[in-house]
Amino acid sequence: MPDNIVNVDFRRHFHLERGERVLDLGCGNGRHTLEAARFPVRVVGLDFSRDDLRAARFMYADLKRKGEADGHVDFIVGDAQNLPFKDGAFDKALCTEVFEHIPDDRRGIGEFLRVTKHGAPVAVSVPNYWPETVFWKLSWDYWHTPGGHVRRYKPGEMWGILEGAGMEVWFQRNRHSFQAIYWFLRCLFGLPRENFLPVKTFFRFINWHHARRIKLLERIEATANLAIGKDMILYGRKRAHPQPPTNGVAAAPAAAEPHR
Repeated sequence: MPDNIVNVDFRRHFHLERGERVLDLGCGNGRHTLEAARFPVRVVGLDFSRDDLRAARFMYADLKRKGEADGHVDFIVGDAQNLPFKDGAFDKALCTEVFEHIPDDRRGIGEFLRVTKHGAPVAVSVPNYWPETVFWKLSWDYWHTPGGHVRRYKPGEMWGILEGAGMEVWFQRNRHSFQAIYWFLRCLFGLPRENFLPVKTFFRFINWHHARRIKLLERIEATANLAIGKDMILYGRKRAHPQPPTNGVAAAPAAAEPHR
């Protein structure tokens, strides 16, 4: 599924500069890692899935072959709850659609912020509560599939968790209402039936939409995001000065062995 959760915001929010170290935690097949690699930075894409990382490496090699990547990327197999990096190792960091998957999300958030420098821009995305609740009610498979979502975040909950863990949240944005429709169809007709004609047709529409970027459709999706945006993205920075975590978020260990 094409996905641009934060790609359009790299220039706006992250302002990537030469030589910076960037973490894409739970990078999956590397969609955001590869976008960052277009800049002259050093990117680490960490994920628990070897298959996803294999695909990411292939696409990165293709980007390099085309001369479209100025940055260097290291893809690492690892666990978001135990990151193998020192404190403050990264100048910028993002984590998209990860914390709803892992057993101990508070520990994962603590680790994510631990390895980021104080004052560094960060972005986190998780599924939006209302569409996610509909999916959970429609489909037992949706939330019982191995590796799937193990929790939902109520409105304002993730904002509070991140603030308590040491992130200064600046604003929140909802995205991907068209993808919410796609997953509604998947859950309605049966999660395994991804080749069912209405589901397959809408999937092709989303691919076409991402490729063409027609202004009218982008405006329609942006309006629909206000009500049914599938994902909520929180932007901000790690606090410039450390303070004890709150809201039950325990301080993460200083180091660990190598998620999703």
